Amino acid sequence: MRNLFIYFFLFFFLFSTPLFAPDAEAKKDQADLITAKRFKQAAALYNNISFNRGEERQERWRHCISNFQQVYYVNPSHKTAPLSLFMLGKAYGQIYDRFNSPDDLRQSIGYYEDLSLFFPKHRLADDALLVLGRIAMEKKKDPQKAKKLFARIIAVYPDGDMADSAAMLLHRINGSAPTLISDQTKSHKENLPVKVTANQNTSLPQAHLSKPLRFWSTKNYTRVVIEISQPVRFKEAFLPADGNLPRRLYIDLFNSRIAPTFQNPIPIQDGLLKRVRGAQFDKQTVRVVLDTDSVDSHKIFTLQNPFRVVIDVTGKQKKAHPARLPTLAEQFGLGVKTIVIDPGHGGRDPGAIGVTGLLEKDVVLKVAKKVAAILERETTYKVILTRDSDIYIPLEERTAIANTREADLFVSIHANSAPNKKAKGVETYFLSLATTREEMRAAARENAASQSQLNDLQTILQDLMQNSKIEESAKLAGSVQSQLVNGLKGQYSVKNLGVKKAPFIVLIGARMPAVLTEIAFLSNKEEERRLRDDRYLEAIARHIVGGVKHYAANLNASL
Repeated sequence: MRNLFIYFFLFFFLFSTPLFAPDAEAKKDQADLITAKRFKQAAALYNNISFNRGEERQERWRHCISNFQQVYYVNPSHKTAPLSLFMLGKAYGQIYDRFNSPDDLRQSIGYYEDLSLFFPKHRLADDALLVLGRIAMEKKKDPQKAKKLFARIIAVYPDGDMADSAAMLLHRINGSAPTLISDQTKSHKENLPVKVTANQNTSLPQAHLSKPLRFWSTKNYTRVVIEISQPVRFKEAFLPADGNLPRRLYIDLFNSRIAPTFQNPIPIQDGLLKRVRGAQFDKQTVRVVLDTDSVDSHKIFTLQNPFRVVIDVTGKQKKAHPARLPTLAEQFGLGVKTIVIDPGHGGRDPGAIGVTGLLEKDVVLKVAKKVAAILERETTYKVILTRDSDIYIPLEERTAIANTREADLFVSIHANSAPNKKAKGVETYFLSLATTREEMRAAARENAASQSQLNDLQTILQDLMQNSKIEESAKLAGSVQSQLVNGLKGQYSVKNLGVKKAPFIVLIGARMPAVLTEIAFLSNKEEERRLRDDRYLEAIARHIVGGVKHYAANLNASL
């Protein structure tokens, strides 16, 4: 029955659709936006359910499946169609694992087969075949079928990212090689020296540095980012000073390559680091070395999609005698002088998509510009926007901008979305471990992260937050939330969702009070309509400014 539906929709699309007239083209664009929004909502619901490992309500999973089916069957030519098929395979697989119904496993297999059949050139086609092979091997106990599927991946997709995994699984069935598939995705949280033999490495798909080493630096903080083509294991250690060589922090990336053009040493000379350099340590290992000067501490964490290793180093620069005595505020690091306003998303990342196609990236940029304009007009603060146009900026770079500009406050502005179209209101977050499904859902959407990635992030945060300004961030969040809700209530019906905490990547490593505010729900028809009104955006900006002013006034009053 599933295949009959698919064939019908493909036939209808290919042979029944006339050439687009201008009006039809506009309708198609609108339909595509709605499809993309529906897919994001379906994916958010999937993540929400997956976070709750004790979820026992089958109807929740069935509703999730229905959403993905709607995305695919209504618009099978859209770019999300193969993604929907893949997610349908995953969702049915989850139901089978939880409730053990053979029919659900058959449905899972069917959707993976559909993806490989109808979209053979899509990047997920070989992923689907690999899952089918593992199902045949592990759940169906059919090694012969598994061998055929793995061999098909190697033959049809020799350059794909699943070819090496298929080869290793094929070796496993034949009993001719060790099992090392999980090694390539282990988190660095093990962080122990690992002996890696040549035989092990040659059987793993090799990663490479995707970009040159990047860094952001100031007198007492430096962030270095290593971007890699796929997750790898790594270890960190210090080498002691030796003659003319300073103390060095190094990170060994196993099973990796670095292009010669990426190996030039990068001078930093910021008082913390002298330079950073990457080189091919041996045939299977890339070593990135940070030559230190006066580093007090460092933190390392990983981010996904793409895989990045982020190194934050902190310390105190060697100081000359000051020309004047510092003020009391300067001595205690109090007072507000510089504020960074961060409009979420941008460029290729649209963020949430409204009921009628309004994009989060456009709305929050307008609000952020208004916030900056009001602050510059009415205060003496220096105001910096992380972006002032429709461009993409990685999450870790936004925090680095705030740190290197020595900001005193960081406010990231976003618009919310939820599978429940009735959800509405304003909420403001500060960095901490998530404790509810709603907080995890919000973090998953803004981080574009999976369940496993968020779980890893929660573990990493337990260490990272020891030096974060959590208490100050909570106060700033309370001030912004209170001013937004109370201010808007004078003219509008606004639901107060309160101050919450979650592991937002954009807040990790911020060396100042930092918050993320969700100004409304684009998935709510009424709130999306308001966000199209420039007067409403002006009111939001005005009250965010009010929250900043209120926090700063209380801070100064405590001096």
